Amino acid sequence: MIFRMRYQTTVFLLLFCLGVFRPLTAQDANLIVTDAFPGVSVSGILGLESAPGTNDLFAVSQSGIIFRIDRSGSSAVITPWLDLTSQLISGGERGLLGLAFDPEFEQNRRFYVNYTIASPLRTVISRFVTNENGIPDLGSEEQLLIFGQPFANHNGGDISFGPDGYLYIASGDGGSGGDPQNNAQNTNNLLGAMLRIDVSTEAAEYAIPTDNPFADAGGMPEIFAWGLRNPWRFSFDRESGVLWTGDVGQNAWEAIHIIENGKNYGWNILEGSNCFPPGSNCNTDGLELPVFEYNHDNGDRSVTGGFVYRGVKNPSLYGRYIFGDFISGRVWALEFNEESFEAISNTELINLPLNISSFAEDNDGELFILGYSNGRIFRIVTTPEATAITEPMADATVQPAFELVWEDIAGADFYQYEISSSAGFGELLVSGESESGSVAITLEESGLNVWARVRPVNEAGEAAWSEAIPFFVESPVSTAPAPEVPREIVLHQNYPNPFNPVTNITFDLPETAEVRLQIFDSMGRLVSTLVNGSVQSGRHQVRFDGSSFASGLYFVRLQSDDLVLTHKMTLVK
Repeated sequence: MIFRMRYQTTVFLLLFCLGVFRPLTAQDANLIVTDAFPGVSVSGILGLESAPGTNDLFAVSQSGIIFRIDRSGSSAVITPWLDLTSQLISGGERGLLGLAFDPEFEQNRRFYVNYTIASPLRTVISRFVTNENGIPDLGSEEQLLIFGQPFANHNGGDISFGPDGYLYIASGDGGSGGDPQNNAQNTNNLLGAMLRIDVSTEAAEYAIPTDNPFADAGGMPEIFAWGLRNPWRFSFDRESGVLWTGDVGQNAWEAIHIIENGKNYGWNILEGSNCFPPGSNCNTDGLELPVFEYNHDNGDRSVTGGFVYRGVKNPSLYGRYIFGDFISGRVWALEFNEESFEAISNTELINLPLNISSFAEDNDGELFILGYSNGRIFRIVTTPEATAITEPMADATVQPAFELVWEDIAGADFYQYEISSSAGFGELLVSGESESGSVAITLEESGLNVWARVRPVNEAGEAAWSEAIPFFVESPVSTAPAPEVPREIVLHQNYPNPFNPVTNITFDLPETAEVRLQIFDSMGRLVSTLVNGSVQSGRHQVRFDGSSFASGLYFVRLQSDDLVLTHKMTLVK
């Protein structure tokens, strides 16, 4: 990345060179990566931030410019918002590296930046204020914190407010290689550390939180945790408040850490969990090991920290830490135990033909991927799950009419619906699209047997059609026909889905049979047996309570003799 230019990827898809991006399919065929804002490009993009109280996004260019992205219209509009190019030095790992909006931005209009200045080389943390029209006032700058950088690399640079209201600042070890000045283990400077300050005070530039480990003595009071090499992009889990960071390694190991108050993360005694220099016999007492690490064997050389996904558009990723590698372009989803934080699995989602400089999160918890190579902003999109139609409802004001209602599905942009006079949908009476979970249907005549089906659609594609529901339309109401004896074994999609913590699983049997209904987790491990024995013909509904299970993807499996039917379902807590 900006911190490892010698590994700069030189070959990119022609589509990128031409400024065109076609959606890329991930390892999971239900996932794609698509251009979030076609036509928008920010040279040297390093960050993308949301401001409280607005749907706008603000893109950080390493050169020193912050751009405002207005997405209120049908297409995004980008304009320069703040230009600091005349007062900073950029290039390599220097420049405008971080942006954070005050949690009280709607009231105090304050925001903060992290940038590099020269002669001598230093990091500056500054505060600005916008005017009533939302335009930054250059004359309002207050330089709150300035500290020296002995070398041109390893500046860290990310800044963000934590759930405690304090401003966190990621600081690299000062550069060169191997931390020759031993900065990361020296708590008497501000390098190789996660810093935390209180900027809410009016009496001074900032105050020191009283529970910072050296608030009273023993080290620099701004330090929150130390022993980091180059923490590149950190984030707070918006559900738990846990602080995650990627820490770029030296020559062999990339690390993912959970940062906690007063802990030492080992650099330059350790590179990840491994003694540094390699082969040395180090003492790891009192050092915090990574939650996850990976080596350079597969061309991955520089970790880019991400976010624990808490959005709704990608339910299979919920609760997983999404991160990438700047050099290889690979993006992973790390599954972990939410109590012990022990890593369970790390799944590659996609390999992108670009250098991933950062991930970003909007106000709804949806994730973006930033491409340093081409300045583009991307997002992950999951094909929505299938939906299910609920009982049609009468509309006495229009005859013959009814309201077709179905389950809203996370991640759906809109729904397609069809009404047909045949179960095979060879002849359509009505078809169309709806952005909500229902549509008013008016037919030209009553006294009809009709069938209805619905499917969710988004950028990633179309879900399967819902089960076709037959009903009889009369004036002024529509009523479902009497249920028939099932003709075949059917496992219906559970409802609701996603669910928290209870869902209903329905299946049909044409005759009495031996049935086994089981739940498996995403690793294929059996977690529950709901039915195991002889079951009579007809429709059956079984309740599954996921209260004792972790969020994630699960599989429902129905087995009868040699027939095995499976559906996916998602538990979201």
